Amino acid sequence: MDVLALLKKQSALRYMLLFIAGAAIIWVLALRWQHNRIVNRVSVVGTSLLRQQEILDMVKLPGTRAIRDIKTNEIEERLKKHPFIKSASVFLGASDALTVTIEERKPIALAVSKGRQYYVDAEGRLLPYRLTEVVLDLPVISGLGRNSLDSMRLAAVIGTMLTLQQQNKHLYQTLSEIDIQSTGDMTLHFTESPVPIRFGSEDGKEQKIERIATFLHHAGQTHTKLKQLAYVDVRWENQVVVRLVEE
Repeated sequence: MDVLALLKKQSALRYMLLFIAGAAIIWVLALRWQHNRIVNRVSVVGTSLLRQQEILDMVKLPGTRAIRDIKTNEIEERLKKHPFIKSASVFLGASDALTVTIEERKPIALAVSKGRQYYVDAEGRLLPYRLTEVVLDLPVISGLGRNSLDSMRLAAVIGTMLTLQQQNKHLYQTLSEIDIQSTGDMTLHFTESPVPIRFGSEDGKEQKIERIATFLHHAGQTHTKLKQLAYVDVRWENQVVVRLVEE
């Protein structure tokens, strides 16, 4: 009985070793197939401003198009150097496709500085002015001066814009221009109002935005002739100051 039991154990061990060897061979063959697999197409996801062909040109697949020769991390780093790309993720799936997922930087304003035009995103980053796949209808940030761009002043303007967007979407959508003075004071222009609105600094911006909204609503209700006003001033707490156009 002991000899028979020993033979059974040896047979079971032999079958186990054969199974492990077979699994290892299959794994090696699958790995070799995976590395030799050819990428036949590149799928670009997440773009709206940039042309997909522009992204494809930056991917630069190797001539072999074999997965073993594709360095996804190098492609990601190359894509991130594009000024309009905030992040990029490159993924090789089980199919014959390489998937490139893009997060674009979204311009929120058009800035004019030293005679040149730039796009500006919500983080205050300057983006080159260029053609995009969609038409961008953006407010203009003017008066930044001919010297080096003051990042602090630009940050104050963007902070005011983002607060306006969060607090009053309708008013934000009608914002056409922010003129910033050398002192940092801002003057706002809206498409639904021909009169400039002196906003001052970003201090107390929430209350100033509320006063602008209240004034424009009241002006619409009372059919106020805004063209007769030289400017509206909301810099002073709890009041709106208006100045008539001098005859």
